Amino acid sequence: MWGGGGAGRTGSPSGPTIDPETERRNLEPFFGCTIDTIVVSGNTRTKAIAMLREMATKQGVRLDERLIRRDGAYLRGLGYFADVTIAAESIAEGRCRLLITVVERPGLFMRIPYPVVNYDLEKGIDYGFTWKIKNFRGYSEDFGISAMRRHDESQAASIYWNVPWFLGKRVRFRFDAFTYRRLEEPSDQNSEYIREQSVGSIGFGVPLTKSLVQQLWFKTSLSFEGRDSRLAIADTTNGQPGSALYHQNFLAAGAELEYDSRSNRISPFSGMVHRFRMRRYTSVEGPDQSYVFYAFSNYFYVPVGTERSFIVALDGDIREGDLASFYEMQLGGWRDLRGFTDGDLRGTAKVVGTVQYRMRLIKPHVFKLPKIGNFDFALNGVLFMDNGALMDSILDFGKTTIHTTGGLGVEILSPLRDLIRLEIASDGTGRPTFYMAAGSDF
Repeated sequence: MWGGGGAGRTGSPSGPTIDPETERRNLEPFFGCTIDTIVVSGNTRTKAIAMLREMATKQGVRLDERLIRRDGAYLRGLGYFADVTIAAESIAEGRCRLLITVVERPGLFMRIPYPVVNYDLEKGIDYGFTWKIKNFRGYSEDFGISAMRRHDESQAASIYWNVPWFLGKRVRFRFDAFTYRRLEEPSDQNSEYIREQSVGSIGFGVPLTKSLVQQLWFKTSLSFEGRDSRLAIADTTNGQPGSALYHQNFLAAGAELEYDSRSNRISPFSGMVHRFRMRRYTSVEGPDQSYVFYAFSNYFYVPVGTERSFIVALDGDIREGDLASFYEMQLGGWRDLRGFTDGDLRGTAKVVGTVQYRMRLIKPHVFKLPKIGNFDFALNGVLFMDNGALMDSILDFGKTTIHTTGGLGVEILSPLRDLIRLEIASDGTGRPTFYMAAGSDF
């Protein structure tokens, strides 16, 4: 949010944020003035440099309305603050001081483990816990550990460390480790499945442009994976398929090109994202296998008023090579064609398109909770229509049935999780499907 005049606050009263028009009027007298200094206050767990380096507005340049609006939305979208106020004051003719005051979210929700529940009417409940230290060391780093379980079928755990400015440079670094274990075998003893899996990965990202408003990145990663799985591999003696447990080690190398101009990364109302990803897996021990995953994503956020926008999205996944059947994809689920429930449909190429309308139902409010701190809350409403197709080759897209679903939901923004989605959707042929999940690609 934005505020006007004065030296900025040290706290945040309960109530809604200032409306955008009032914010604009408060800062309007200073547009075009040269910024002499930028003063940050209210931060106790966040280093000032972690905020300043993410801002397109810099010391020594003229105060630009478009950039400062973007910076306010972007800082709030980092997920560390209950409130962000940007104001200015005159210090000389044609020169001003920029004042950034933040109210940090309660450390209680930033550093302690908390339960996680994802619910799908067809697939059931995934439950577990996450210990996510947001803003680790005060430099906008994220460090997290999580564990999830689905009934008595499977369990998984992961750990990661994400550094947006590696060694103080505008370079991204990420470390991931993941382990998975299947607790019960499928009813079909000949089906292919992963019994155990352990993966370790590191990745780097380098910017291809200097702009912080329109960012272009190249990212690369390298991982090692150990896997025990049941595979149906032809018997060399008689040419008949056989099914047995195998141990394999894989090396995987990935590359990604990303363009990002979103106003923030949690719940944007403007901007766009384009990504193209490729990852190649090659076995270095065990049965010889090699395959490649391709993926693309294109999201457009088209504002149609204050905190209202249409979202147009197109995602695609293509998998080629010596694929086991457990790498065949399905349609439906909280990240996919919401409301589609045909679990028998499988393929190695998938295209999903979405049109979604997002509107702010409840503007951000900040509440002071005893012994907890400043707790912020906002609520969005969404209407959506999803379209998706699944096939064995992307060349078959023109001959493949396109399935359509629709639904509605709400997005809850709070320190508990940055964004929690509650949605109901249907394809019109069966009962509606309810989804509850944290996070969103939209």
